Amino acid sequence: MEAIVGKSLCYAKICKPERSCCSPSSSISPTILQCKVSMFGYESGRKVECMRMIKPLILFPDHERNNKVGVVYASSEGEASPASNVVQGWLLEPVGDGDWKHIGFKVAMPGAYEILSSDEMVIGRQAGKADIVIPVATVSGMHARIQNKQGSLLISDLDSTNGTYINETRVVPGTKAVVPPGSLLTFGDNHLAIFRVSKIEKTVSNEPEESQEKTEIETTEVAPQP
Repeated sequence: MEAIVGKSLCYAKICKPERSCCSPSSSISPTILQCKVSMFGYESGRKVECMRMIKPLILFPDHERNNKVGVVYASSEGEASPASNVVQGWLLEPVGDGDWKHIGFKVAMPGAYEILSSDEMVIGRQAGKADIVIPVATVSGMHARIQNKQGSLLISDLDSTNGTYINETRVVPGTKAVVPPGSLLTFGDNHLAIFRVSKIEKTVSNEPEESQEKTEIETTEVAPQP
């Protein structure tokens, strides 16, 4: 490992020892020897002092620091789990036999529907009027209204032509009926628009919505001014 050390920390101003008053012809006096010894000791002490000062200031090159040093995040309350909500809802699964002869032309079986929202939704044939569209001719344009409310599934018939049924019981138009889990719910056609009702739970995370909002905010901030 190569160390990068600031050289300016090692330069120290050392005063020269005073000259001796001895004559040139005389032998080396104890004063000169003492000066040399003192100077040697002084320089050695300065080197040791510089080493002590430099040691805590050793820096690592960027490429080595990036490879060996990680970032540590501390938290007094521990790691928090992502925010999430458990939503109770209902699954309408098609169980019809798919017979379309009574209609006169081939009709595809509808898919399954999940009802998670607590808002009232309209079930019907017309896409412009219904929230849940069942494209079967025997289903009225606005056939029934359904709602997931406080753990129960409520259904009301909107005066449809062929009626709404819970198992074999017809729902009286204008009234609300509770649909029990495991029952069969029919919207006017017991071949193409009959569903088995099941209760479900789903965990919905809030992170995607937060990320989307953050992205929209950042995009708005960096957008060029007109």
